[in-house]
Amino acid sequence: MMIVLAILLGGFFGFALYKVGAANMDNLLSMLSLRNLTLMKIILFAIGLASVLVALFYAIGLFDPAHLSVKATHLGVVIGGLIFGLGFGGVGTCPGTCVAGAMTGGFKKAISAVLGGLVGAFLFSMSYGWLADKGFFDVLNLGKLTLFHVSDKYPSVFKMGYGGLAIVGVIFIAVAIILPIKGLKK
Repeated sequence: MMIVLAILLGGFFGFALYKVGAANMDNLLSMLSLRNLTLMKIILFAIGLASVLVALFYAIGLFDPAHLSVKATHLGVVIGGLIFGLGFGGVGTCPGTCVAGAMTGGFKKAISAVLGGLVGAFLFSMSYGWLADKGFFDVLNLGKLTLFHVSDKYPSVFKMGYGGLAIVGVIFIAVAIILPIKGLKK
């Protein structure tokens, strides 16, 4: 049953990416260069709505924080995020959009993004032991840190809990609504 649910949710996600234009690499590059902010508005609204819904579902007892899985924050995560961001900005796609983008005219870019991700993951897995022995993952090790206090298992930056999550969600929704569609000119 779980695999069927995963396939259905993945299919819905891909369809949603396609419908809002996030599968089109030109649209992503327009967003990243701040020329067309339509996708940014959609992303901000979606993050805000999800944040508000999680806070609401927690308040009424429909969300169990025991299901949260938070990864540790350390120098490797920071460097990996920078590499990911440079690749995203250079190619105009990310793992969530490259498969859908392959079917919308960006096949070569999508394949290069997938291959780049696989090569990067392979190189990281091959060097993980050496990096761990050198103490690489101990630098900037903040543990399993969350922005808001959402579980007693994890430390947080702000002790506002789910109320803080809801407030930030509402702010994201408001920004998405007032953000103009047209951004910078070429």
